[in-house]
Parts: sequence; C-alpha cells; structure tokens
Amino acid sequence: MSRLLAYLKSTTQPRHDQLETVSYAKEIMSRQIDRHAYFQLLQKTTIIYQILEPMVEDYISKNQPVKFKPFVSHRLVDLQKDLTFFKKNTAKQRPTTPPFKIDSLADLVGILYVLEGARLGGKVIVKALQKNPALAAISAFHFYQQKGIDTRERWLNFRTLADESITDEKGLENAAQSAERTFTFFYQIHAAELR
Repeated sequence: MSRLLAYLKSTTQPRHDQLETVSYAKEIMSRQIDRHAYFQLLQKTTIIYQILEPMVEDYISKNQPVKFKPFVSHRLVDLQKDLTFFKKNTAKQRPTTPPFKIDSLADLVGILYVLEGARLGGKVIVKALQKNPALAAISAFHFYQQKGIDTRERWLNFRTLADESITDEKGLENAAQSAERTFTFFYQIHAAELR
C-alpha cells in the first residue's frame, strides 16, 4: 500500500467505522437489510452524490483537466435507475450549499479517496445484496454493480495518481483532513432522518 493511502486509511478509520454504524453496513453484509431500509440507503446516497459529484467535476474541469478527468463520475444515473424500482416520489430536499469546498489538489485527493473507496467496496456490497431474500424482487443493483467498470484497476490508477500528486507532509495532512470531512458528511447524511 502506498504511504499516502496507508496514512489516509489509518487517519480516517474511526470516521469510516462511525459511518458504518448508520449506513446499514451490518445489515447489508448479514443480508438482513429490508426493502424500506435499502430504499432509504439509496435516497441518502443520492443526496450525498448530488452534492459531491458536481463539486468534483467542477474542480477537475477547472484545475486538473487531464490527470483527474477519469475520476469524474456520474453515479447519480445509477442511483436513479435503482430508485425507479420503488415507484415512489424520490425527490428529497437536498442541501443548497456544499458542506465544504475543494480548494486544492489535496482536498480533491481526500474526497476521491472516500468516493473511490466506496466504489471499490460496492463490489463486495452487491454480492450481499444479491443474496438477500428480502431484495429478491430487485433484478439489478446498478449503483453497486457498476457494469463496465473495473473497480480494482480504477483504484490502482487513483492510487498512482494520488501518490504522484501529494508528495509533501502538508499535502498529506490536507488530504487526510479532506477525507475526514468527506466521511463526516457521509455520516451526517446517513444519520439524519429523511424529510
């Protein structure tokens, strides 16, 4: 593991563990999540990506047009596909202002560490969802399946790019602070009641 990613992992592990307590991680992996909880998970994840995807895309398009372009993602499309299964009004109130900004390359790396890590974890999550009897009527888990995406290769590319981009102690600290802010944002959305 790279020095940067090892540092980010050790620094953010408490936030990651905290997030798992409110994001149905235990229920998913034990195949105990029910349809209502899965629907809420999708709604909350949508709120998160409605905020973070445009932030990342905006920063990359203005500041890092070539190197980080592959990390502009459009996972909201997959979330919307997943939500259509429930045939409910899924429009939820979303925060009008982002909870933080991307002011530097280190900020971007910290946010992408969380987003790309979540993407990588999706491959494990989808297997548990597919084996859950309560979700048997759901034919596809688009957000977690990520058809056509080699998540391992994508993670390795991110790791290489992050290591090349963050080379000093200040950058390391800033990336860690950004990752912690991102985990905290995920936690706040997942811990909140939907309105």
